[in-house]
Formats: sequence, structure tokens, C-alpha cells
Amino acid sequence: MASDYASIRTENELRYGTDIGRIGRMLLADRYDDRTHFIYELLQNAEDALARRLGGANSRAVSFTLSATTLRVAHCGLPFDDKDVGGICGIAESTKGLSAIGRFGIGFKSVYTFTDRPEVHSGGEDFAIESYVWPVAVPVLDRQPDETVFILPLNASDVGAHAEIVEGLRRLGPRTLLFLRQIEEIAWKVEDGPSGLYVRGKPEEIGENVRRVVLLGEEEGKPDVEETWLLFSHEAKTPDGATAGHVEIAFSIKQDDKSGRNSVQPVIDSPLVVFFPTVVSTNLGFLVQGPYRTTPSRDNVPPKDAWNQHLAGET
Repeated sequence: MASDYASIRTENELRYGTDIGRIGRMLLADRYDDRTHFIYELLQNAEDALARRLGGANSRAVSFTLSATTLRVAHCGLPFDDKDVGGICGIAESTKGLSAIGRFGIGFKSVYTFTDRPEVHSGGEDFAIESYVWPVAVPVLDRQPDETVFILPLNASDVGAHAEIVEGLRRLGPRTLLFLRQIEEIAWKVEDGPSGLYVRGKPEEIGENVRRVVLLGEEEGKPDVEETWLLFSHEAKTPDGATAGHVEIAFSIKQDDKSGRNSVQPVIDSPLVVFFPTVVSTNLGFLVQGPYRTTPSRDNVPPKDAWNQHLAGET
């Protein structure tokens, strides 16, 4: 049964005012230097939805399909409930806990850099979001029973949107999957254009809090990619002892074709990772990942933040 969209709209009009449609772009959509950052936000939402699905999902894939006018994003995570509808239609109304990386909050608003009226089709919910915070019912979308689908109609006046999103999808690569624990596959397809497929193999536990991960990538016009990583993980705790995800270190491993021996290969591009790469470079030659606190647009990691300093110690 669908949520009461009219009631949510009335509540949000009281909370945010009726002029949010005019000022919303300035406050929400235009805060990102890289407009295609929204791709990572949607992946984060999918990772959390898959983690919350009781009994696990049949599919742990996320797909992006781009036409000339629309981007379709789909996954099989836990379907939307009333709280999710309220969260995605709110501003900084995330319901995620310490260890969740992507329940709906201000991050989803990054989609508005390319669309004015996103649609959500999930479980019994089929609605569009107008003026950033107002849900309205739309016709039911033909989809798999356990599938959540986002439809993002591209703004007709944004002549560079399509090409920009194509480049954003091309930049993903198999390493996007390295530190995720739920999503196992990312597929993207541009109608009458290129496509890509990235897969993470089942992690192999080779020691306490140590696992080997193999990543595969296929993309039209590029050589196939196979990467092997050795991940060391440590459960992160808050100062008062609450669990807050994991801090991890990943080393790139390569096998010598002649000797068969494995060796660590320096990573030339080694950004600090907060589930996905940030703009902060560690210059360590290996990857460091943790639930660091980022700026609202997730494009930086404040070094003097008390939590970040604590987490650096955990790492």
C-alpha cells in the first residue's frame, strides 16, 4: 500500500515552505563540483538497501541504463517503506545508523543536478518528487517484483547532461566494488553507445580479518581488467564503544607469470576511501578506507574533525 503522499506534501510545505522549488537548486543541487557524484550516492543507497533486506536479495547487482532522455537505475534491495518515502522527500532526514552508508538524506539531492522530477518505484510505492520535497503518485512501472527502480528524466535544457553522465559511468571501474559488502555487480549501458560490467568475486577469508578479493571489469573499447586485492579489516569503535563500521587497508597483489609468486604492487592513485574514493590523496601506495566524516557533498574529509582523528587512530 502506497504512503499518503498528500499528507507528506502538506507536512513538508509547513516544514520547508512553498518556495523550496525556487531556492532548492541553490541550496541542494548546485553544491557539487562534480555533477556525476550522484552516481556514487545512488550506489550508497543501494548498498544500504541490500544490507537491510531480510534473508538477503536474490540479486546483488545495480544497473544503470542511459537513454537520450532518461537514466534508469535499478537494484533489489529492501523496498521502500513510509520512513524511506519521508526521508527521500526531506532535507537531511536520513534514518541511517552509524554503520549504514547510504540511507536517504541530503546526498540523494545530488540527482537534481540533472533532473527536476525523479521517480521512485519500489514495493507498493510509485511516486515522483516535485520541488525537491513533494511526492506525487505516478503510474505503476513494469518491473521485477523485488526491484527498486529510480527514473531520472534528464532536463531538456541541459545539452551536456548525457555526455557528462556517460563519462561519469566510464569512471566507475571495478575498484568501485572493492570495499562494498553487499553489491557484487555494477552494470551500465548507454543506448546506442558503450557499456560496462564490473564484478566482485566472493571474498576468500585467508586469516582473521584478512580476505582476498578479486575484481573483474569489462568495458567496450578497453582491455578486460582483473585485479586481486588483500584486505585487512578492523572493526571501528566510537569513543564510547559503539560499533561504527570497519577501517580497512587494501594492498594490490600481482602474480608473477614465471615464478607464480605474489607480490605487492604500489597503487599510483591512492585516495582516501570512504566506501568510495574521495579527493583526498594519501600517497601511501595502498588504499585506506573507513567511515570518515566527509563534507555534505562528500568531496572532502576535514582533517581536524575529532571523529576523523579518532578514526585515523583506529586505522
